[in-house]
Amino acid sequence: MNLVNQLADVTALRDLERLDQALVTLVMDTLRPEWAAVRMTVHDHPHVRWTVRALQRANEVGLHFDSPSLALEQLPLLDTQLEAARALAQGDPCFSIDDEAQHLACFPLFDDDGGAGVLQIASSEAMTQEQVRMVSSFLRFYGNFRELVTDNERDLLTGLLNRKTFDEAFTRAAQMTLAREQTAPTQDLDQRAASADSPAWLGMIDVDHFKRVNDTYGHLVGDEVLLLMARLMRACFRHTDRLFRFGGEEFVVLLRGAPQAGAARAFEKLRLAAEIYDFPQVGRITLSVGFTELLPDDTPHAALERADRAVYVAKQSGRNQALCHERLVEDGRLAPPVSVGSVDFF
Repeated sequence: MNLVNQLADVTALRDLERLDQALVTLVMDTLRPEWAAVRMTVHDHPHVRWTVRALQRANEVGLHFDSPSLALEQLPLLDTQLEAARALAQGDPCFSIDDEAQHLACFPLFDDDGGAGVLQIASSEAMTQEQVRMVSSFLRFYGNFRELVTDNERDLLTGLLNRKTFDEAFTRAAQMTLAREQTAPTQDLDQRAASADSPAWLGMIDVDHFKRVNDTYGHLVGDEVLLLMARLMRACFRHTDRLFRFGGEEFVVLLRGAPQAGAARAFEKLRLAAEIYDFPQVGRITLSVGFTELLPDDTPHAALERADRAVYVAKQSGRNQALCHERLVEDGRLAPPVSVGSVDFF
């Protein structure tokens, strides 16, 4: 495949994870190094860690990347990749050679949201100036296109993912359950441990009495409440979880790799964070949350419907609650959905 066709394939992508993978594939196909990788930084206060977004080795089929179910403490710290950290600090490419005479080039990656990462290229020979210029051109192209993709998939007000990116993200989360064996959670109930054997979850979050906020204080104050709520969500969930604003006061979370107790803990953490937060002018704001486990043959509509039923129960029983659909069914507070073919009826 020639370079023009490969660049055309890159521009067909509308997903940041796949864009990172396409960049690595492009470098491998054009430069033929020993390996290439995109690593991004994630914050685990007070630490900064690395996550592998895409890594490909010569003579191997397929890409490697860190599992979304990895807990933050399982990711390597920033200083384990010294040359990569130096490239970020300087804002310029860094070049080195290791004890095995392997040459490593680290090119910094930045985005408008404050994210940072590196493209690493390892080869048996030092990169030529022409190759460095070529990679720099790739990265200008990558950076510009990454901004377009980011603008396309983000909610303008909150910066969270928007509704039109949800279906593809949902499909990925549901696919995680296909190869998973149903096992009883062994994690401590006070930990939200991530595991590849743990299910994925969908949570629907509704701001209680939000219309009253808009009617009383105006839409500018209402928008500020939504912005602050998005900030609380980012603080309460992991970097691998997907946070969406569906419009108005409705938010959705796709939670990856957590047992039921861990999912409940995560949504309860958000509910409590909102309850104790002092929102400017408004004061106290509460949330009604419903969440449900994703099934191997799930559809977005069916999962959203289950979560919405749990939200309804939360609102009918006093609001300011985070309720699990499956637990509500077990307790007899909700009737189980009846499946007819691929459609669930409630």
